[in-house]
Amino acid sequence: MKKAGLTLAGVAVLGTAAVVGTTVVSGGEARPTTSVAAKKELGAQAGKAGASAKNGLKCTDKRVARGKRHFAGTWTRWENQDPWTVSGWGPGTMNAATSYTVGHTVTISYGATVESINATLGYQANKQWQRSLGYTPTLKEKKHYRLDIGRAYKIYQFDVYEPTGRWMADLSGTGRSQCVGLHDVYVGKGKALYFWKLDHRLSVTPKKKR
Repeated sequence: MKKAGLTLAGVAVLGTAAVVGTTVVSGGEARPTTSVAAKKELGAQAGKAGASAKNGLKCTDKRVARGKRHFAGTWTRWENQDPWTVSGWGPGTMNAATSYTVGHTVTISYGATVESINATLGYQANKQWQRSLGYTPTLKEKKHYRLDIGRAYKIYQFDVYEPTGRWMADLSGTGRSQCVGLHDVYVGKGKALYFWKLDHRLSVTPKKKR
């Protein structure tokens, strides 16, 4: 049975729990800029002894989500398994499960920190809770019916950057080095699914699939 709903290209949903991955996809567009935010996060921090060994090496802090979230549409996830599918014969009524685990999900993060993602999205990206459907359909005919429960999401995108600079020896003779030339390097667009509502569809099951 074909799944209904929109096809969501590039989004691999990893269950109901929020998943923040660390996979790096190469080929991100580089946008070097002067970043005040990067300086605050990484700073011109003095390195420890052995500074000469790391002169010229890249000094990079954690990747972060920045800017504002961007609405990119909606998507409903349908599953052909318990408790998201219930079937039975009519006439009569059909009861769905009384409670479902739902939640927000981050599908692409490029390794951005959870804290920065939450701040950019404006909500807790790994929040989960229970939600009841409250739908009891009446089966009027002597046929085999199928009730599918779907999770509808709003899709949000966010930008991920990597504060980057180079270690340089401190010319004052302290034997330490500093991270200089800090700028933001654009990594890519992350994607998050914001749980919106439970949806449902009732259909008559074809004989070959009963």
